[in-house]
Parts: sequence; structure tokens; C-alpha cells
Amino acid sequence: MPDHTNLNQYLGAWWKLSRVPFLSVGILPLILGFVLAWQSGYQGPPGLYLLATAGVILIMWMTYYLGEWNDLKGDRINREHNLFSGGSRVLVEGVIPRWTALLLGYVCLVGAILIGLYIYSRYRSEMTTLLLGGIGIFSGFFYSNRPFQWAYRGLGEILIGFCYGWLPIATGFYLVAGFLNHQVFLLSVPVGLSVFNVILINEFPDEEADRAVGKRNLVVRFGKERMADLYMGLSILIGLSFIKVLLIFGQAPFWLFALAGIPLFFLLGNLLGVWQERYREAKRLEHLCRNTLFVNLSVTMTLTIQQTLILTGAGR
Repeated sequence: MPDHTNLNQYLGAWWKLSRVPFLSVGILPLILGFVLAWQSGYQGPPGLYLLATAGVILIMWMTYYLGEWNDLKGDRINREHNLFSGGSRVLVEGVIPRWTALLLGYVCLVGAILIGLYIYSRYRSEMTTLLLGGIGIFSGFFYSNRPFQWAYRGLGEILIGFCYGWLPIATGFYLVAGFLNHQVFLLSVPVGLSVFNVILINEFPDEEADRAVGKRNLVVRFGKERMADLYMGLSILIGLSFIKVLLIFGQAPFWLFALAGIPLFFLLGNLLGVWQERYREAKRLEHLCRNTLFVNLSVTMTLTIQQTLILTGAGR
């Protein structure tokens, strides 16, 4: 008889290691790019959408798995982690062997490269296709890997904002439309800034462990107080850019602007929470991490709903 307990334990460990719920941070902007292309009058074959989504997932998984492998030393000594920081804890707890993360990371790397080459040869044979995919793979692979280790040099946050903001929206739009336009940039501003804040606040609980292992991210380099100021400044820019984008496109019913109040409400709550230094209390910091992620997801979903309404004519 198979050991269902061990099987369930392994599947649960894989789920945590793969951070499946957090894949939405990359998939939703890609879908936003697709919808923007449809709204502009362009369509693509179903296989292209599936392959592009699979490619983005594999790049994210590659980054997650290799990050778990490279960050294990810091994760082992991290006592301040929460549900949104400090890794998945799967390797720390020894549920699966450490080498599994390394192997999965390279398998995903190969898979992402093969998918990118297939899309290039089958659907979109321009160098921009390889460039967009190459940027994602290169940035993700060296996010924690030597020799660049962007996450250890104070550049990881910027790359996260770019690779989970402009890049997936631009990729989704380009693969369908075959070109890029200024609308991609406009939509990517609030999305990119909000995901930058996600990674920034998630570094707060890990500061001591990161400092101990030489992970010189922004919080380690400049301290929580200065990065709290940066977080608040970016929160204001997120709100302003989000409202501006909604108004620029404008073609949406009144209820959509009411729906937009949800991310703005949480954005304001996060801003006040950081201003009141709630990040100094572990439980409140975890809430800030959660709500910052919610702002990013809800901003992206609201913009996607707006573009969908424009596409269907419901917002006219």
C-alpha cells in the first residue's frame, strides 16, 4: 500500500517550495498585456497564450527554486520570518533534500528556454521575442545566483519592479500585437511600483539574517527607517499613477471607479501603518506584508477589468 502520509507531505512541501499562490504576481500582468492587445484590435492563437503563460511560470519557478538554494544559509538563521518572507522553510525543515530545489531550478531554466525558442520559431519570429524572454530568464537566473546576485547587491528590488511590472505586460502585449506602445508603459507604472513595495516590505523581517550572511539589499544597506520613508513615498506615487491611468483610459462605468477604491483603501492603510512604525511589531509587519501584496494584485486586476470593459464596449 502506498504511504499516503508521505505523499501528502511531499506534495505539500512542493506546493510551499513552488509558492504557487505567488505565481499570480507574474501571471496577472501578463494577462493584462494580452487584454490590452485585444482591446487594441489584435488576436493570437490559443497555443501562444498557453505557451507564454507556461514560460512566465517556469521563469518564476526557476527564480524561486534557485533563490531557496542560494538563500538557505540565511533562512536557517532567520528567526523573524513570516508567511511572506524568509523563504518557504521547506529546505530549512529538511522536508525535501536541498538538491531538489537546485535540480528543479535548472529544469525550469531549460523549459523556459525551449518554450521561448518555440514561440520565436512558431509564432513571433522577431528578435524582440528573444530579447523579452532573455531579459526575464537572465534577470531571474542571476537574481540570487553568482556572479551577479542582484538580490545581494541592492538591485534586486529594482529588477523585481521591472520584471513583474513592465516586462510581463510588454511581453503579453507584444506577443499578440507584434509591437510595443506607450499604453504598456502607462499600465506598468502602478503595477511595477506596487510590486517593488512588496519586495521592499518583505525584506524588513529578514534584515538581521540578511545582514549576517552579507545579503546587501536596500533594507540592509540603508536601514528600516529610510526604507520606510521610501515605502511611503512610493505608496503615494502608486496611488497617483493608478488614478491617473484609470482616468486616462477613462472608458469604464462608475462602479469600476468605486472598485478602484479597494486597493486605494488598503494603500492608505499601509501608508498609515508604516508612518506609525507598525513594522516594528512582528504580527503587524506580517499584516503589512500581506496587504502590500493585496494592493499589487488588486491594482493589476482593476486595470485588467477596465481594459476588458473597454474591449467589450461595456465601458462606453
